[in-house]
Amino acid sequence: MREPAGADPALPDGDRAAAVYQASAATSRVKAAMMMESLRGVAGDGVDPGLFTEVFWASLHGLATLSRAGRLLPEDAGRRVQLLVDRLAVA
Repeated sequence: MREPAGADPALPDGDRAAAVYQASAATSRVKAAMMMESLRGVAGDGVDPGLFTEVFWASLHGLATLSRAGRLLPEDAGRRVQLLVDRLAVA
């Protein structure tokens, strides 16, 4: 079995899992910071870029979750994302 990224095979299983979790959390923080930086310019005056990024991410996540569950028609997926981006970009 292939070791997950960030895992050290020399560590006991519990320590290895913790190392993988920490590496994953660090990667998530970097990705969130990159997303926030790219959205900073469209957040709008007086809008916290961090809060704007959370709303944007939560909206995308909601669309993905509902799509995977079959709750949204697949043929409108692209239009939904475009609508979200267009509306949040003018905020």
